[in-house]
Amino acid sequence: MDILTSILADAGLQEALLGLFGILLTIIINRAAGAFTAATGIAIEREAREALHSAIRSGIEAALARGPEAGLDEIKAHAIFHAQQSVPDAIERLVPGDGVLDRLALRYYREAMERVGVGIPIIN
Repeated sequence: MDILTSILADAGLQEALLGLFGILLTIIINRAAGAFTAATGIAIEREAREALHSAIRSGIEAALARGPEAGLDEIKAHAIFHAQQSVPDAIERLVPGDGVLDRLALRYYREAMERVGVGIPIIN
């Protein structure tokens, strides 16, 4: 026991242990910060995606309420414009590629038409 006490009492060893402890603590904090950033980034992306889907859905419903006899292209254009005006931050964050908004609008158009009992042919 006296040997352990005398070793730990050495000033050089105390500095080395303190430096090692500092390095380990830095690594742990860095990992925790990375995990937090990843978790919040995922949450922000999920919120943006949900906002975009909600905006497209409400744009489709608004276009159908104005006149369901309008053509599919006009209804999709209205829904996409509605989303661009409603959630520009979500669109900027997600950066949807070519045709993504069109496909989302078509999906929600089909769902809305199925709710009212009108079948829409699948278009590839």
